[in-house]
Amino acid sequence: MDYMYNACSTTARRGALDWAPIFEKANLPVFEKLYESVKNGTETRKSLEFNGRSTYRQDLAKELKEIDDQEIWRAGEWFSDFAVLHIWLINF
Repeated sequence: MDYMYNACSTTARRGALDWAPIFEKANLPVFEKLYESVKNGTETRKSLEFNGRSTYRQDLAKELKEIDDQEIWRAGEWFSDFAVLHIWLINF
């Protein structure tokens, strides 16, 4: 984490410092619900039931595609491809 944080611009670090308490407060109820769901076995039960389906692989692929198609991941893929091309061009 230190490396990732230190590699960011001062603007990004300032934003992280300013917004971290707000995000923590907003996400606390979500994490409390999540931890309770793990603690009481709900997450394990859901996983076992899902993985036990005969259509498990197709169902999982469909759900993962929905995530892959989100704009944030498409933008990240474009940036990654751009960075690789940029590094390649610099070295030649």
